[in-house]
Amino acid sequence: MTYQPTAYNSEQFTPQPQPEKSRGLMEKMRKRGQVFPFSQVNKSISTLSIRQQKPSLASNESTLDNLFWNHQSIQPLEFRSWAHIYLFISGLAKFFLCFIYPLLCILTLIMIFGDAGINMAIQTVLDISLYLALPAFIIYLPIFIFNRIDPNMSKDQLERWFARKKYCLNRETGMVTLYGAGNRKIFTHPFIEFDCILASNPNHQGLLSYRLMLVHRYNNYKYGVNIGSLVGVNAPVAEYHRLWNMIQQYMDVSKPLPDIPMLEPFRHLDLTTAEYDQQTNRDPRYWRNMTDEAFEAQLTKIAKEQEQNNIPASGPILNIFAEA
Repeated sequence: MTYQPTAYNSEQFTPQPQPEKSRGLMEKMRKRGQVFPFSQVNKSISTLSIRQQKPSLASNESTLDNLFWNHQSIQPLEFRSWAHIYLFISGLAKFFLCFIYPLLCILTLIMIFGDAGINMAIQTVLDISLYLALPAFIIYLPIFIFNRIDPNMSKDQLERWFARKKYCLNRETGMVTLYGAGNRKIFTHPFIEFDCILASNPNHQGLLSYRLMLVHRYNNYKYGVNIGSLVGVNAPVAEYHRLWNMIQQYMDVSKPLPDIPMLEPFRHLDLTTAEYDQQTNRDPRYWRNMTDEAFEAQLTKIAKEQEQNNIPASGPILNIFAEA
């Protein structure tokens, strides 16, 4: 992989213009919250953001195409609004075809031994097949075909049919892209032009819910990039700081990729990371050789060490702005 001139490099970057003060109420509302500054990164990681990245997933070669973190980009997907409804209905249709329909047929055929006779039993089975089983089969047919063609549906297929892109953080180009309906690009800007803002709101129980957003510093966009979804809305504040540390390290081509299971299969494909791993003699299968149980234990150990030893969530603040 070759880094583009626009890639983010914490050691070599063009100082950014000082941002203008918020001009309107709506802009102030969108940009309210605690601003996390750019910083020199450390090895602190958000353990909550990687708990689902079990080694068994990263070790399976057939699932690598479906990982939304790799050496080039972080690009999570989300189901289209209609996909949730369709997948639920298709699940009901499959259950009906596999269990309810055969049971109804068996119960109906018992009518042969009653007063209804064989003709009535056969007619009832035909009616059930025509008016219930056939519509259920039509609903389930697309999923049935997908499973037969490719039991391990690729990321591209999933995206094309059921999901859409949320955003993309591209390490190779240093660009941040937000997508809307139909995978339409809402905006694309360099990573260094975004402020990372932790916004909080009380929920109906009076507890604070958090959103960690990348908000473009120089445009008054209605939307931001919700990177906080990687840890959820009720994580400890320190986890959002550590997530920001990880995101900065991921985008910074002067630093190796964060040492997490999802990225381990791709470390040799990234120039800076491959050189770092060779110099440090890192085990290329450190995470993937763990069992899922050992992985959980290791994450618990890391979380305790970070908390008990007061390990900073990030390194020293990096001044990215030009002098006034």
